[in-house]
Amino acid sequence: MRSTILLLTVLITGLSPDAFCQEKKSTAGTQDWDAAYEELLRKHRGVREKIKNGDANKEDIVVWLKQQAGTSDKKTGEKKARTDKKKSSQSTGELADLRKKLAEFVLAGKLTKPQAMELWETMAGTDKSEDEKVDWNAAYEALLRKDAGLRAKVDSGGATKEDVIAWMKSQQKNSGKEKKTGTGKGKSRKGARPGSVNFYAIVIGRLRSKDIELGEMELDVDYVISDRTQLNQELIAKRVKLVGIAGQFLDSLLQIKRGETLKVRTGDFNPETKQLGFGYKFQVLERTLPFKPENFGVPPEAFRGFSGELTGKVVESAGYEVLLEVSELKPSGQNKATDAGSIKGKRIRITGFYQDHAEAFGDLNTGDKIRVSAQHRNPQSDALDVTDILQKVK
Repeated sequence: MRSTILLLTVLITGLSPDAFCQEKKSTAGTQDWDAAYEELLRKHRGVREKIKNGDANKEDIVVWLKQQAGTSDKKTGEKKARTDKKKSSQSTGELADLRKKLAEFVLAGKLTKPQAMELWETMAGTDKSEDEKVDWNAAYEALLRKDAGLRAKVDSGGATKEDVIAWMKSQQKNSGKEKKTGTGKGKSRKGARPGSVNFYAIVIGRLRSKDIELGEMELDVDYVISDRTQLNQELIAKRVKLVGIAGQFLDSLLQIKRGETLKVRTGDFNPETKQLGFGYKFQVLERTLPFKPENFGVPPEAFRGFSGELTGKVVESAGYEVLLEVSELKPSGQNKATDAGSIKGKRIRITGFYQDHAEAFGDLNTGDKIRVSAQHRNPQSDALDVTDILQKVK
């Protein structure tokens, strides 16, 4: 029964215990649950849809309402004692059954993977105390009063209350991580967003829409530069959403108009939502030229597998990467390119300057002539890795 109630809590998407404060002012012994059930159906379309789809029935919802009323009527100390008792009494078998049930709901499309993970963490005893301390309804109302742009977006139907609260929660979590790890503005955060995998890439595409308040944008992807070649190909020519833009980069996004080409560095990718996340480190978000492979350092096929020294002019240096226009080259004994000279007069992207060359990289400027050693360790990638040499050439 405990697992069923918690599953119902997640299935009734977008609702919270605070939403039922009017329905449960009486104690559990005197409450007219039939009336509370009918009131809930009138007020919340999501509940009506769950009933209609067969995801819940009247008995389930009444039991859930009773549980919410019982929880709200207890004192904080009693609630903590009950929670501790619940955690200690859960057996391995119960948790195993719940894990199986959650997997079934994900496969059936009734829960997303992140929702299932959150429910599992709750049952397994994950501490949610920080989140519980926040009155999200009050925080939402305060944010609307403060931010006229966001209020207009909600009024026009561009965002829902649930969307805004979810965003505020994500901001709180990110802030908490920065405090714990000692990171802050301008510093990198470790790992990907919940539900996402690390995807460190340069994405070039045309802006389709943007939301400055939420730090999001949609773009039509022209090209992706990363070591994950299969994912690169899956994203090219697709319209994708990129989330997590913050700080000074919101100002950059504000200046870019719909249809203009931009270059952005990503940090992660969510395979379920198909969303990209803004890069945690070496952040880049800027307007750029319309995409042409030769302009962005996509190498000739005959140059792939190169190893050796390159000399040329710095076209751009940002995010510990250099776009180099090659004038001279010297292949090494490890060179596997079928025609290394095919890069002469063309551009190539070289990465990895944050390891042994961070200080020297900081002195580079557009137009500098440099000599650099590099190796194309992954011939499927469009970028080379710097090795042991980085020198300015006068």
